Order: sequence, then structure tokens, then C-alpha cells
Amino acid sequence: MFPEVLSQIIERLERARENRLLQTYALIGGFAVSAWGVSRATRDIDLAVVLGASAPSALAAHLGGTYEAGDADDPLRGVFRLTIQSNEQEVPVQLIVLRPKWADEVFRDIEMVKLLGCTVPIVNWRSLVLMKLYAGGPIDLQDAKGIVTVRKPSAAERERLIAQADGLGLAQEVRALLNPSA
Repeated sequence: MFPEVLSQIIERLERARENRLLQTYALIGGFAVSAWGVSRATRDIDLAVVLGASAPSALAAHLGGTYEAGDADDPLRGVFRLTIQSNEQEVPVQLIVLRPKWADEVFRDIEMVKLLGCTVPIVNWRSLVLMKLYAGGPIDLQDAKGIVTVRKPSAAERERLIAQADGLGLAQEVRALLNPSA
């Protein structure tokens, strides 16, 4: 089920990029956490996107979904929601539109990974940890801890993560994550 849905959404996003409805995209959420080595169950597929020159409604129509803009206080610029049918089951898909500062950080170092038979752009592990800390829910914090535990960052990687976090106002959270006993 998930391999077929992932393949379908990647195909739709690639067509959207070709039509300039979308600049770029990358996998985030539970599948990204799993790709970075942490076993994680999920029921949906989440991606971050950078919009193209067209209105969000054009991308929503292309994808067969809806778009909800975030308000001024919302940490997200907006969210596209759609479902893709596979084997008589519906799989929810969310496309997250990040605020510019976050988009610059998240899309700086995208990596290509093979996942469920597809080659997919994915946010690097540091950006994913920062996104999870920013989201701040219990599962998000567990994901961030799991990624750091699996990745076992070197001193240089830890400093790079703290520097990235500092630019996003999350340095304190990252230090607490990296040094839980401090």
C-alpha cells in the first residue's frame, strides 16, 4: 500500500514541479524518521514543499486536495491535504508549506534516499531533528531523541546542529536533547 502511494505522490509532485506549481519538496514525518534509522509506525505521508509562482489553489487542484493557509501566528505558512487510494484503503498525505526562514534551513541539504522502491528527496537528519523539536509534541520529541541516538553525532556534527538550531531559536532545546543529564 505505502510503496504505491509514495510512488503516486512523487509522480504528482514531479509533474507539479515541471508545471512550475512547485519549486521543490522533501519527505518529512514518520517515513523520514524511519529512513534515518528509527523504527517508526505511521499512517500517513508527510512532505515539506516550496511553492512555485502559481497560487496554492492551482497546486491543490493539480494534486486533488485542499489547501489551508496558516494565519500570522501559525508556525506553518500552510498545509495541503489529500488522500490517495491504494488497495481499497485511503492514505492521508500532507504537504507542509514552511515559513521562509525554515524553508531555507530545511531545503539547504536535501538528500536522495531509496525508500519503499522509490528514490525520494528527504530532509537531512539535522533538519528533521530541528523540525521535530519545533513541533514539540510527545512523538516529535521521541523522534528527535531516536534520530540523535541512532546517528551518534560527532562533536563537529553536534556543534553544527547547535549552530543551525541557534539560527532558528532552538539552541536551548538542542542542547537539552544532546545533554539530557545537564
